[in-house]
Order: sequence, then structure tokens, then C-alpha cells
Amino acid sequence: MDVTSLLGKELTWGRHKFVALLVILVVLPAIFAYSTFAFQHVLPTDAPVGVAPQEASVTEDDLNIATAALTFFSDPQTYDSEDAAMRALSRERVYAVISVPPDLTDESLGTAHFDVYVSGSIVPYQQPAQALTSIVSYTLDDQLPREVTASRTVVGTDYNLSEYMIPMFLLALVSLVALVYLPYTFDQEAAVIDRLRVETSLYAVVASKLAFFAALLVVPLAVFDVTSAFAGTDLHVLSLGTAIVTLLTFLLLGLVATTLMLLLGLGTWGRIANLLVMLFVLTFSGLAYPVGFFSPARRWFVRQVPTHYSAVTARGFVLRDDPIGLYSDWLLGLAACVVVAAVLFAGTVELYERRA
Repeated sequence: MDVTSLLGKELTWGRHKFVALLVILVVLPAIFAYSTFAFQHVLPTDAPVGVAPQEASVTEDDLNIATAALTFFSDPQTYDSEDAAMRALSRERVYAVISVPPDLTDESLGTAHFDVYVSGSIVPYQQPAQALTSIVSYTLDDQLPREVTASRTVVGTDYNLSEYMIPMFLLALVSLVALVYLPYTFDQEAAVIDRLRVETSLYAVVASKLAFFAALLVVPLAVFDVTSAFAGTDLHVLSLGTAIVTLLTFLLLGLVATTLMLLLGLGTWGRIANLLVMLFVLTFSGLAYPVGFFSPARRWFVRQVPTHYSAVTARGFVLRDDPIGLYSDWLLGLAACVVVAAVLFAGTVELYERRA
């Protein structure tokens, strides 16, 4: 065959695979481009910060004055106590806590000192936090009759960017196993799935795969833990909390992947759909950038994605060694998502067996 004939053969193949090529060559690049350029709209100045009283004598007027001054360069949220605000800081609901002194309008009291608390585990916010401290001092000093000073305090261990990225790599690996490699095994075993379904059950086949890969995920946890220890970092990768959030995230994504494979066929379309889900998870879970860096609309959207809470809790366990109880509601929410995914999977199995 000459080159013209060969090109004609490839064009014929391309017409038959038009939709698949459209997804790979148009949809995927569009998603990559969006996820890249979306960071042009990252607005650290809109990041939520907590405003809390330093002591019981701080009035609501004092908090309102501080909140009004902070509105120009952040999204201030008022808390009744420093403890409540610090809890929100640990859960990444805010990215700094401004501790407000009492009697801000009483110039006879001299200097009013504001404390700015930031978490050492949220590395991308460290530089904005330094600017925030200066802005608090200058802005309030101009607006209040009292002289104003502010100091920045880092809460917990002050990590570098490499250490901060470890939880992201961990969850990215979980997504890769659940949404790429697990569907690949179904694709490779498509010819024997029906025989296995008759000999045992499709539920048993899927359960065995999920159990096998879930057990294997202990290996990367151990590798991350050993590597971080060898590097001399204070990370807590191989902890009970990390294991729980890793397992729940894998089960959720694994059930979604299996459901799509059964709905779309144990082949190319199912794998492409799962690849799209993985890109969605990596883009809209706040794995790398804290969700507070985004615009309010995008922030709201990300907080509707279950794997966002996987990202926050993973950072809490790995970087801050937070207690499991701090995230008990979110872990229960992830478990509920797993149950919903299991119910949808069961419905898909019934549909698949009727079509088989």
C-alpha cells in the first residue's frame, strides 16, 4: 500500500472513532487549559479570615470596626471566641485569625495590638499572610484614634512547599489507582467478567478488586512515611486518620469508576469517562491550592465536591497531626457518599445483568 492508501485507512478509522478523538483531542485539552488559566482568577485578597475577640471585654462594635477595615482586602468572618476561630483555621474554613483587642475607640488606652494567626501547614498563604499583617496595622492605624500594631504568629509547624504537596500527591495517587488502573483491569478482563458473574457474582468480583487495591494503598502510605522520615520532616502519613480518609476516598472513587465501566461498557468509553472524572477530581478538589484562594462562586462549587473534604482532612492528618474528632462530621459525610455510590453501583449491576 502507498502512503495515500495508508492515510485513507487512518481517516476511515478516525471517522469511526470520531467521538473518542473529540474527547481526547478537544475536551481533555480544554479541561487542562481551564484548570491552568483558572489560577489567573485566584484571589488571595478574597481569602476568608476569622475575626475573634482577644478577651471577653471586646464588644460587638470592636469586632465590627475590625471587620469593616478587613473587608477591603479579605473576606472577614466573625467568631465568638478565639477557640472557635482557631478551629475554623484548622479546618481551612479561614486562612488567618485576627485577634481583636478591646476598646478600639478609646484613645486614652494607648496602643491597640492585634494578633494575626496563620497555619504553618498552608504554605501558599504564607506570603499573603505577611502582607495581611502589615495591612491590618496600617489600615486600622489610619482609621482608629488609638495607635495600632500587629504581629504575625505561625500556628503549628512551618512547612515548606515540598512537604505541603505530600497530601496532594497521596490523593492524586489514590485517584489514579481508582479511576485509571482499576478500570484498566476491568477492560483487560472483559472477556471473563460474564463467566465470573455466573460462577460467583458481580458483587463479589468488584468487592475483591476494591479490597485488593485498598490493601495495596498501604504500600504508598508507608513509602511516603519512610521517605518523609528519611528527609527529616515532621509528617504523619502513616496514621489512622490518613488511612481512614485514604480508604474512604478510594472506595468512593472506585465505586464511581466501576459504575461507569458497567454503564458504558467494559472498554474504551468507560475508561475515557473515568479519566474525565479523575481530571475533575484533580481540578476541583482543592488539592494544591486552598479553596479560599478562589473567587466566592468557585469556592462554593469546590465545597460541594466530596473529595475537597478528603483534601482538607488529609492535610490535617499529614501536616497538622489533627485528631480524628476534628473532622468526624466530614469523615461521616465521605462515608455517606460511599454508601450512595454503593447504592448506585448496585442499581447499575441490576441493569448490566438484565442487558447481559
